[in-house]
Amino acid sequence: MPDRLKSLSFRWYYASIYLGLAMIFGSQYFTYENVRNLSLNSKSLITTVAVLNQTAQFALVTKDFQSTMRGYLITHDEDILADNYQKKVALVEITDTLFNLVKNDSVQSRRVREMLAISSEIIAYSQHVIDVDRLQGREPAFAVVKEGHGIRLGKSLAKKIREIVDYEKNHLDERKNLVAGTQRKSFLFILTTSLVGFFLTILSIVLFILDKRKQQYLQKEINEKERVLNQYLEAIPDGVMVINKDKEIVLLNQSGREILGIKTGRLNNIGDELSEVKLMDPTRYLVRFNALDLPVIRGLEGEKLIGNKIDLIKDNKIYHLETNVQPIIGLEGKITSAITVFRDITERANYEATLEKARTLAEKSVHVKDIFLSNVSHEIRTPLNAIIGFTNLLEGEVSDPRSTEYVNYIQVASKNLLELINDILDFSKIEAGQVYLEKTATSIPELIQSISVIINQRATEKGIQYQSILADGLPQFVESDKLRLTQILLNVCGNAVKFTEKGSVKLFVEPVGSVVSGIQKVRFEVRDTGIGIPEDKIKHVFNRFVQATESTTRMFGGTGLGLSIVKSLVELFEGDLDLRSELGKGSVFTMEFPMKVLHGVVSHDEDPITPEISSSISSLKVLAAEDNLLNQKLLKAIFERLHIPLTIVNNGKEALDILGEQEFDIVLMDIQMPVMDGYDAIKAIRRSISKTIPIITMTAHAMVGEKEECLSIGANSYISKPFKESELLNTIAVLGKKENASIPAPPKTQYPNPKTMSGSLLNLEYLSEITGGDIELRDELIALFSNDSSTQLSSISALSAAGDIENLRQSVHKFRSSLFSVGMLSTANQYKEVEATLKQGIWNESLKAKLIALKAESESGLKELQNL
Repeated sequence: MPDRLKSLSFRWYYASIYLGLAMIFGSQYFTYENVRNLSLNSKSLITTVAVLNQTAQFALVTKDFQSTMRGYLITHDEDILADNYQKKVALVEITDTLFNLVKNDSVQSRRVREMLAISSEIIAYSQHVIDVDRLQGREPAFAVVKEGHGIRLGKSLAKKIREIVDYEKNHLDERKNLVAGTQRKSFLFILTTSLVGFFLTILSIVLFILDKRKQQYLQKEINEKERVLNQYLEAIPDGVMVINKDKEIVLLNQSGREILGIKTGRLNNIGDELSEVKLMDPTRYLVRFNALDLPVIRGLEGEKLIGNKIDLIKDNKIYHLETNVQPIIGLEGKITSAITVFRDITERANYEATLEKARTLAEKSVHVKDIFLSNVSHEIRTPLNAIIGFTNLLEGEVSDPRSTEYVNYIQVASKNLLELINDILDFSKIEAGQVYLEKTATSIPELIQSISVIINQRATEKGIQYQSILADGLPQFVESDKLRLTQILLNVCGNAVKFTEKGSVKLFVEPVGSVVSGIQKVRFEVRDTGIGIPEDKIKHVFNRFVQATESTTRMFGGTGLGLSIVKSLVELFEGDLDLRSELGKGSVFTMEFPMKVLHGVVSHDEDPITPEISSSISSLKVLAAEDNLLNQKLLKAIFERLHIPLTIVNNGKEALDILGEQEFDIVLMDIQMPVMDGYDAIKAIRRSISKTIPIITMTAHAMVGEKEECLSIGANSYISKPFKESELLNTIAVLGKKENASIPAPPKTQYPNPKTMSGSLLNLEYLSEITGGDIELRDELIALFSNDSSTQLSSISALSAAGDIENLRQSVHKFRSSLFSVGMLSTANQYKEVEATLKQGIWNESLKAKLIALKAESESGLKELQNL
């Protein structure tokens, strides 16, 4: 059916209804008005007829009264006068009736009163004539009659009666006309309503036929759409199932039947499905689903579920299904049913498992390779350092030119080999995620100057020009990792000099845009006039062990690791790196870094601990609250060596007690201690003992927000374990000055976990540093650790078996603090990860297995310590 015809049918359908209703109400109102008018007209007609009748009756009675008077004069028969009284009464009744009939008409009421007055005069006149006859005789009575007064009264009465009658006759004509008009209107209305009713009847029949055709057309369209929809559903390779609120299966397409393995029969509800199909829950080790556990049932409760996993056992094989569930909302906004779409992902799951195995194997291969590169690099670097050292000594001993030339060759080869090893080490650290940025206040001009000294020397040796250009508007100080930024620029500028035989190398530094939220983008651009890079090689030069051409290594040397390291470091800075080059004309390397702008920074170089600093703090009385015996021994040795008075207590409660009895200049406070921890102790000190005494917190937590929390409760500075002696003494030197008690310590330095020999669990460099090279102190720390470690490891094992998470976390914290004190940094950091996991309330089998492995590693480390 055309859309226009549908629209017209729809509009006329409602128009017919509204018109029919209007006619019904109109006819009712018109009928009511006609009946009311007829009633009023009939009443008026009756009143008019009554007035005419009464007026005629009044005239007859009055005339009869006059006739009686004349008859008496002629006959003197007293019987004739017998009914005069009755006539008077009749006149009064007629008069009352007339007054009631014309009471709403002031003109007629006036006329009736006038008529009544005239009739009263006539009655009085007749009575006067009779009285004259009785008293004076017949002749005088006739004389009175002859005077004509009675005739005049009769004429006046007749005139007044004619006025009343004429008025009522006119009124009667009007009422007749109104009745006739009402009849005509009724006839026209009946005719009109009949015609309109007939038209509406015809129109309704037409619209009914059109509506019937429309319903048939719509039903045909619905059937066609249902047929197409069913074909769509059957063509979908995924299974589609719809269930209603009664858990009855409303729809299940052919693909769904094939996936579930249903060949014949009809499934009426979910119970029938589960009786025929084995659906297992993979999260509960192949426990069969029941009717309430299926995801599609949860869809009836309004849940929208994506990516549900279900295992199907069919033909004694396990198939993996993935389902999505969506509730279906009805027109009333309530859930009427739920639909689930499921597909067989067995092949994909198997492929993903294969890929996961391959990925794991590849990661292991990369990890093994990185470990191999790191170990080999360390093994090569150790003898190489000896070669370089002895070559430098040999250079001063030999005198003949040939030997000097050979020594120079050895130095050049050793230098190149050392650069290669350093690149390999840097790259392996970057890939292993062991490179961290240590951002401090950095002066860009000073950094460029220090780089330019080195690059300018290399450029001068090659006979090319080097120039550094700093644009106006550069911030004086920014927050950045000076060492890594220097490494990037030295690498890029060194490459530019290396591949430039004539011309120049220029380093441009300029700000980009304006400062936004304290962040300034700084662009470093290195331009050279060297050999350039082919266009098809530009995207690949940042890959490791890749150079622009095969002849590059032969002509210029190198391994192809430099730019790969640069790219990784730039990404670590969250910067951008761009390369534009043209073969034979040179290259342009552009690097942009977001840097935090610092204000009011004074340029200075941090010096190591000097005798002056040591002497400046030797007069301080220091209190240390530390529960770990090894850390106590270490602190005591450091302070004794520098002749600094030190008092050690085992927990925060003892610290409060001794602070109440003695005065100290500075407090070292561990955070994790028994009886009273460092947090409560610091709060109590600030609350009741001293608001100003400097407090330095020392903790192996190093968690995010730990430093801020310590400072917020009243600590003046924060040192993370393992600490360096120089960092601790610098902090004490700054805070030990009374006027500078609020100045924080220098920025904390994160130390990696290097090992002095391949496969070793010990960091002998750190162990030597914290003991000050004192062999006796080192051996004493090892002996204390040897006696205490077995007890602590046994406690950790027992708490692990019992699943006591909080006490286990405290024991792990205490033991890893001991590990720091004997240089087992790698093992201690692994225990730190365990502690962080336990702090989140997580405890599982993998964590228990890790503790067992760490126990074996700790025991191996102890054997290495005992061998020392």
